[in-house]
Amino acid sequence: MIINNYKNFEFLRRDIKKLEKYLLDFTNGLDGILRETVKNTLVVGGKRIRPALLLICAMNDNYDIDYLLPAAASIEIIHTASLIHDDIIDKSILRRGRKTIHKTYDKDTAKFVGDYLFTHTFSILNNYENLQIIIEMSDAAQNLVKGEFDQLRTKRNLNQSEEIYFKKINEKTSSLFKVSCALGGILSRSSCQDIENMKKFGEYLGISFQINDDLIDVDVSNSSIKVGKPVGNDIKQGDITLPLIYALRDKGFKKQVEPVLSKNNISDSDVKIILNLLARTDALEITRNKFLYYLNKAEEIINSIDGQERREGLLKVCNSIKKGTGIKYA
Repeated sequence: MIINNYKNFEFLRRDIKKLEKYLLDFTNGLDGILRETVKNTLVVGGKRIRPALLLICAMNDNYDIDYLLPAAASIEIIHTASLIHDDIIDKSILRRGRKTIHKTYDKDTAKFVGDYLFTHTFSILNNYENLQIIIEMSDAAQNLVKGEFDQLRTKRNLNQSEEIYFKKINEKTSSLFKVSCALGGILSRSSCQDIENMKKFGEYLGISFQINDDLIDVDVSNSSIKVGKPVGNDIKQGDITLPLIYALRDKGFKKQVEPVLSKNNISDSDVKIILNLLARTDALEITRNKFLYYLNKAEEIINSIDGQERREGLLKVCNSIKKGTGIKYA
């Protein structure tokens, strides 16, 4: 789901194009390898859903796209930095259908690029001279790092609970969704209550978004071209996602896959076996229901947010995620 290609987001098309130009200009202002690596990660694609959330949450009488662009770009920049760091830890080969930086160059180069983008985010936001923005982004950045650490710490732990999973994705995924919404509210001078409601919406949307990502990873009908990374990649990296947590409650499944999932090097054939066995459990259905539960909670919060344009925009985001799942609804 590339947001600027979605019919539901026609109302954002012009502003997203301005965002793309801002990101391109930023990239072209860099030098050498830094410019090349950033061009192949930040500019080549991405859903742009996080900066879009910022723009939607800023929609009121104070809306000024030129004023908002640096903040929207900073969200996409720090998100890209987190993906680069993820790829190093997970030893991923592909990102957005292209070779990852550490595969194209080396691990040190990738770390340097990720660190540069991470820190540059705060340089951009500091120009607003608004302490609340810096506090919100600092909290989000800390949670991003904690989430990555918790994911690393729990790799190949087949006994982790649903509670541990939700703690990780609250840190690792929801944190950026929440801060995107919060910055939109702050920059449009919204009320404190509205900003809190936006943050709660971002939290629920981020959870549902990550659960959907987990479902895509175990969908054998997907291809690496469609999703931009190999299907079953999480399993191969030893990450225990929500479908696996539910499937591992099945004693028969756990007995069959435990020796494989505990391996340091899981092969493509191992992944295929695990995915086929997982599809025979009720884990996928339980995970889909959990996805819908959190997406519905996000939709409910929308009614508490001031401004019809905002509410309609946020509802379109929810609908686009629902349409992008491939899940059939009654």
